[in-house]
Amino acid sequence: MSAPEKVLEYIRQRGRAPTLEIVKDTGLSWTEVADALASLEGSGVVEKAGLIDPTKPLSTTVWVLRPARIPRALEGGIGTVASLVLNPPLLRDLGRAPPASMGLMDSLNYIVQAASEALRIMMPYIGDLMSALFAQHLESLRGLRSIKVIVEDGTRNRQALEPLKLYLPNMQALYATKRSGGVKVAGAHAKLIIADEKVALVGTFNLTQAHLLVNYDVGLLVKGSVVSYLSEIYDALWNALQGSEAHQ
Repeated sequence: MSAPEKVLEYIRQRGRAPTLEIVKDTGLSWTEVADALASLEGSGVVEKAGLIDPTKPLSTTVWVLRPARIPRALEGGIGTVASLVLNPPLLRDLGRAPPASMGLMDSLNYIVQAASEALRIMMPYIGDLMSALFAQHLESLRGLRSIKVIVEDGTRNRQALEPLKLYLPNMQALYATKRSGGVKVAGAHAKLIIADEKVALVGTFNLTQAHLLVNYDVGLLVKGSVVSYLSEIYDALWNALQGSEAHQ
């Protein structure tokens, strides 16, 4: 363990630690402790919390862990959670629906209906669950300016998505999987659906029957400025994939 690691661990265990005690209890030299504290303070990991004896600032400075700082832009919050989303297997085995929660299908129907201009979807696997969902809302989906889907490249995803393009000419799909020398080096793992910039559904599910009938999945419906941030992230990724070797 390096000197900074020893000093950090000591302060973490003690909560508050004068320099003299750090030297005595860690077995490090004064120089090693001083250098370690300077490095940790410079990195924003620890900070001074006062002096025990003002006449002995070197040995009696008290060190504490620096509390995590919330970025100023986030201090007021970046959105609200509109609902907790639980899928049927989880609701079944819980035996109850927690407060402020809704089922997976209800949330999927909600977010598709909420879109008046654009629908953005990103998740690894898409299957018959998406086909059934889109068939139910086909007319309203046809009226959207754009439907964008980022998924992994694979036969099942293509079998689910390509036929839908016949009914939804406003839909585009990017297959994000990249390989180098047979090794996967990039792919789509986020599970995210965004309706305009109004509401987003984030969670652990894919749009396949397994996530409706078998797996335990949890998600959140979120509103507020966080949805705009998610949209920006999505659009930046979409543009990057379009400029790469991703297949459409």
